Amino acid sequence: MTTIFENDLPENVLSIERRSRIWNGAIVEDIHEHAAGRVLHPMPHANETRFTVSLAEVGSTTECRLKPDKANPVEHSTNHMAVISRGLPWWGYSSQLHYARYAMIVFDLPILEARLQGDFRPAIFEQPRLRFNDPRILSLVKMLLDIPDAGGSYSLLGDSLVAGVLALLSAIPLTERQSMKLAPWQVRRVKDYMLSRLPQSIELAELAALLGQSQWHFCRAFKASTGISPYQWQLEEKIKMAQEHLLKSDAPLDLIAEATGFSDAMHLIRAFKKRTGQTPAAWRRENGFR
Repeated sequence: MTTIFENDLPENVLSIERRSRIWNGAIVEDIHEHAAGRVLHPMPHANETRFTVSLAEVGSTTECRLKPDKANPVEHSTNHMAVISRGLPWWGYSSQLHYARYAMIVFDLPILEARLQGDFRPAIFEQPRLRFNDPRILSLVKMLLDIPDAGGSYSLLGDSLVAGVLALLSAIPLTERQSMKLAPWQVRRVKDYMLSRLPQSIELAELAALLGQSQWHFCRAFKASTGISPYQWQLEEKIKMAQEHLLKSDAPLDLIAEATGFSDAMHLIRAFKKRTGQTPAAWRRENGFR
């Protein structure tokens, strides 16, 4: 994760902290802004297509403006969202701001169109959309921001969530659930590939390419066929690998974490306890090496 504390701040802005990561060719930023009074300033990434969602507003409401002296005509709502077209300048405004937190996803449309293929409609981003709401997108964005900073351990999860946000923004109609499922041989091929790559990180694009599908179609079809996402399936297999190590040796947790693709012992402990209800140490005492 890259954290930037901005200098040369706009009037009445006390600090701006931007935490950035890249998933699936998109920049995902978690932005925290502290202020004391009226705020009006240009927003970053003016040369790219951007999506924002408001996560917190303290002091007064915030708004996205396409002209600095023209108020946003759309009525305010909690967790309001905006899509700003590439090359279109925009401003953030608040009449009496103390604190604001918002997420911003910066899209490289040519890269994403190539990756997501038929599930991505770049034309939908040619016109700005202001102050709309979608609880499904909000949930995905919050999950993106909550991904721990653990190297490549969460690549599949981050890629999948960005693909999901894009698919929802593109308003792709859902197909019938039955048609979304993978054929049994397709499920076996993907699972065999993921098993062969363990404990290495895998990108969503790799798995979709195995079947010649777009990323978002593959995600939906895999979950419809197995009941869980590709990331969850991979994580369960890594937990099984960790259990094998716990059963057969007295190796310390940091070595087991390294051998099974977790970033460190704490990452392993959190994931292991969430899925088994026990810490690795407790599970080992009850079931493992003696």
